[in-house]
Amino acid sequence: MALCLSRHGARQDYECQGRGENWQLSAEAQPRPWDPPLSAAGVTMGAAMGAACRRHLERIGQPPVTRIVSSPFTRCLQTAAAAALELGVLAIAVEPGLGEGMLEDWYRSWAVPGADSTWGGPSHARVGMPLPAGTLLHEAAHVPAHQLLYRAPEAAAALLARGESNVSVDVTYEPLTPPPDYQWASFEDEDALAARMHSTMNALACKFRGESVLAVSHGGPCAHAHERLLQVTRHSGPVAGYTALYVFVREHEHAPWEAPVVADTSHLSLG
Repeated sequence: MALCLSRHGARQDYECQGRGENWQLSAEAQPRPWDPPLSAAGVTMGAAMGAACRRHLERIGQPPVTRIVSSPFTRCLQTAAAAALELGVLAIAVEPGLGEGMLEDWYRSWAVPGADSTWGGPSHARVGMPLPAGTLLHEAAHVPAHQLLYRAPEAAAALLARGESNVSVDVTYEPLTPPPDYQWASFEDEDALAARMHSTMNALACKFRGESVLAVSHGGPCAHAHERLLQVTRHSGPVAGYTALYVFVREHEHAPWEAPVVADTSHLSLG
């Protein structure tokens, strides 16, 4: 089997930043400021990644992808759906273990007053800066994180609302990791994130033996998965850009993982 892993495509909120706009202040952001969707370019990237995944597996003699699992964030679900169409997979599953790192950096990108999607917080409220007494955070920062994440039926509705009607969500899939209960002042840390990704990727390999699986996640989680699966030094690999693709293979269940494809984004320059 092959275990493929990709970061999502380009985010709409970052595209807004490039135009000097704050997506966090938009009507679209109000219900879910922690969950920006893809830009139009991001959807195109997801399709290109799916085609690249197919080509890489053919090149290295691995079977085609028959299973796609996604982080429960909109941008990953959209990326997975776009890739699925290229790979001929009709359904995707929602796996919370592939979700964004719920570090203080993430919370400050959307929960503090004046948040503008900047990782680590806006200039007046960066990580490490104490917040003034009485600061009102977004109310969602105070609930267990699993309440912020899409479950399968909600993910299906979200994709339909964005015009993704050709790929369904597998409502029978049982998540491999427990729902996260992080919240403000009880953040996930880098080591916990790395352990979560390592456990999730190995669990996917065990659950779907004999299949090639594509998992869609986020930049930091992808890098941590690469480091843990290959047992390499932290930050020794390339940065996971948009739709950066990894392919992990091993000779048998107890053999070490190898990565013939690491953070590849060459598909973004094709065509």
